[in-house]
Amino acid sequence: MQDITPYNRSLQNRRPTVSPRDAPARREAEQRVLYSRSTKVITDVIAATPATATAPAVPEIIETVMTETETYALEPVAPIRSIETLSPDAKARAMERALVHARKSLKSERRKQRDMKRFGLVFVASVFVLVTGYVSIDTWMTNQRVKAGESSQVSGSASTATSALEGQDETKPSADSLKNYNVAPSLPRAIYINKINVTAKILPMSVNDKGAIQAPLNIHDAGWYNGSVKPGDIGAMFIDGHASGPTREGLFAYLDKLVEGDEIQIEKGDNTRLTYKVVHTEVAPLEGLDMKKMLLPYGNVSRGLNLMTCTGKWLEDQKTYDQRVLVWAEQV
Repeated sequence: MQDITPYNRSLQNRRPTVSPRDAPARREAEQRVLYSRSTKVITDVIAATPATATAPAVPEIIETVMTETETYALEPVAPIRSIETLSPDAKARAMERALVHARKSLKSERRKQRDMKRFGLVFVASVFVLVTGYVSIDTWMTNQRVKAGESSQVSGSASTATSALEGQDETKPSADSLKNYNVAPSLPRAIYINKINVTAKILPMSVNDKGAIQAPLNIHDAGWYNGSVKPGDIGAMFIDGHASGPTREGLFAYLDKLVEGDEIQIEKGDNTRLTYKVVHTEVAPLEGLDMKKMLLPYGNVSRGLNLMTCTGKWLEDQKTYDQRVLVWAEQV
């Protein structure tokens, strides 16, 4: 009869078959046994080493442990299961969980983007408000300074003077007189009428001691009544000048030569020039003259320029002429 002992021994030494479900518990138990045995061997080696002897190096202890410790071939860790290996229900649940997680992540990211956008808009709006406020305040303060400067300039130059001094100064202005003459940007600075060879500075005027519109002291200057509008504004700007002085011709000696269509230019303090065209002229007697008409645009004109000077016979008792030359022009 054949001996079957070796066969039975081999069966005894074989490991029992472990189901996949119990594999993790089995591996954990084997690792615990291995850790316990390794710890015991290391403890024994250290205890057997005399205190005076040189302690073995760590590699020697590890080698001893590896030679004296029974080792076991651990089964490989099961790989991560692919979604394709899941059942339809499990696959649906996994995909649903992944979709929910993706939606939460997307919602959180969108919330962050909205918050950043809101912060950016609030920041830009705040900067815009601050800059606008600063510009508005600075503009207002600048306008106030300009207005104060214009008022002081007008009041200083248009001081009330006695009518007896008007037109008495026949001094010819120097070549640099107009060049060096400066006024506020919005005020009239100079007048140019090429047809009658007029080039002169414009001085701001008020009223004289008789309550009439003041005329320049020098016969070669023009005077802007500061009660009328400024150049370019809606309304009529009124300028007067002398036709003559005691012994010589004045600035507006030939104002009566202007006819409809002739051009007049007014230069402002900022050196911009406005052009006007004559729309009406007339010569009216001094007695009964309606000065209100000279402070209004002619007809349907919205932005006008009105000029006036003396003409006719000299009235010794009144120290003036008995007629006035009147010119109405329209800004073009």
